[in-house]
Amino acid sequence: MNDKWNLFMTGLAGALLLGAGACGGTSPQKTDGAISDLIPLPSTSTGFVQDLTGGSHVIGPWYAYGDGVGPNASVTNGADAANSDCQSAAKGGFPASACSQITWPTPGQPFPPSDLASSKMCTDGIASKVMANVSSFDYSHLWGAGISLDFNNPGGDAGVKGDLDLSGYKGVSFDVSAFTGSDPSGAASNGAGVPASAMRVNFPFTGQHNTDSPYWMGASKASSPLTVTGDGVLHVEALWADVGGPYYLTQQSPAVTPPAFNPARVQSLQFQVTTNTMSTTPYAFCVANLALLPK
Repeated sequence: MNDKWNLFMTGLAGALLLGAGACGGTSPQKTDGAISDLIPLPSTSTGFVQDLTGGSHVIGPWYAYGDGVGPNASVTNGADAANSDCQSAAKGGFPASACSQITWPTPGQPFPPSDLASSKMCTDGIASKVMANVSSFDYSHLWGAGISLDFNNPGGDAGVKGDLDLSGYKGVSFDVSAFTGSDPSGAASNGAGVPASAMRVNFPFTGQHNTDSPYWMGASKASSPLTVTGDGVLHVEALWADVGGPYYLTQQSPAVTPPAFNPARVQSLQFQVTTNTMSTTPYAFCVANLALLPK
């Protein structure tokens, strides 16, 4: 469900590493307007993050991911849709029309921020509707779409995300808003905004239950509480202590107790639009001012 896609050619990744140190970013602010004691994680113009000054050792790309994107998505392979959870004959076996549709950014391609100063990463698309496969609804292969940042993946066409010890921090902060206007390619947003009660802020880590990642407020809620009205901006401080679940495992029969989240082995940050059996879920949202929260 939360596989990693290899996004960059080796030569491109090397160039990004050289250029990452020159990229600046504004320090995020708390909701009261006071400058926080944060470790900003700014992006380069191609969506690559490398913390050269904060001491966190975060290094990796932003990218689009979804149930219709395969594990080998890259500059050369495109979205690798035929091997995706949705379309692969060994997995969902659904037609392309049934899969989540990502309009921006293009899966497998560099992901430029919409605003470099705040490293605003915007996305829009339509998360799939869950359909039956054989005798039950197939949430495993029709699980949605979103954007993600790997914490420990230097990139390259053979790049693989690894663990990063972020236990020295208490969590992350970021701003969420609706994606309006046009994306960096010039295409207009679909205007759907942040879908209500249909997003999770996932933190995949080594030791989780299968592909079931814990998420912010995931121990007791079906989704992360990301409520944005109109052109408002929601500032979030997601503490490790509030990352848990996923809740749906505890609602199964028999119930499954998820392993406790371990920030010493975290791999990625994911903003996932989830799915349901009633309808597709359009989305258009942005994430900006991502930073680590020191203890």
